[in-house]
Amino acid sequence: MRIRKSGNDIGTVDDWFKYAAPKKRELQWKDKRSAKELARSWCGKGFACPPEEMRVLLERTFRAEIIFDEAKPECVIRLDGFEGEHRNCDLVVLCDVGARRMVINVEAKADEAFSDLIGKYYDQTAAPRRDGQASRSNVPARIRQLSLALFGREPDETIRKLRYQLLHAAAATLIEANENGAQMGLLLIHEFHSANLNRDKLSQNASDWQNFVHAFRELASARIEQNQILGPVSVSGGGRVPHSVPLHLGKLVTKLE
Repeated sequence: MRIRKSGNDIGTVDDWFKYAAPKKRELQWKDKRSAKELARSWCGKGFACPPEEMRVLLERTFRAEIIFDEAKPECVIRLDGFEGEHRNCDLVVLCDVGARRMVINVEAKADEAFSDLIGKYYDQTAAPRRDGQASRSNVPARIRQLSLALFGREPDETIRKLRYQLLHAAAATLIEANENGAQMGLLLIHEFHSANLNRDKLSQNASDWQNFVHAFRELASARIEQNQILGPVSVSGGGRVPHSVPLHLGKLVTKLE
């Protein structure tokens, strides 16, 4: 397989930082934190190689051989026609699951939060400006559009309690799958656990992930565990989000020494 960014092959952790550093660069590039540990999990052997625990989880879930093709770190996916920032994925992986093509959108975490609650972020960005003029932010319209595409309804009280990062991560997974002609999409949270992490933050992330998974009708009563892939779920679709690609949701935990 190959890991590539802007035409550059990545085979080592140093390559990853050189060609696909996180947005805040050295501030985020630290041992036991998600950005650097994600790079180590794919390039720690000195060449591009998927984490074995990911391969095992995928093969156990889908009961098929997994052939990894290409991975793209710091991959930007356009969510809609609005201006401004779009979805910046930690890693997008193209692979074959038996005879089917799948896109995996990997969101790496240590104990970092899944951004703001949707309701809070919606209200903040929809509020009038200090000069009394109406808000010019595209965020409220984007949230409404993504909510309709994934859940078939505008943000109600259930959706407002979800995390915004998970909303656009799931939408981006399906958009990228459709762009690559894939028959499946998987949003995979890859957590890297170490002794110095904040346990309250980990607990909050676990709760936020459970709430997001349970928001899908097919998974409303699913038991949420580590090292698990659930689904597929179907979405309503709309805008750039296709309704024809089934979505899987999973979490993988790597325990660091």
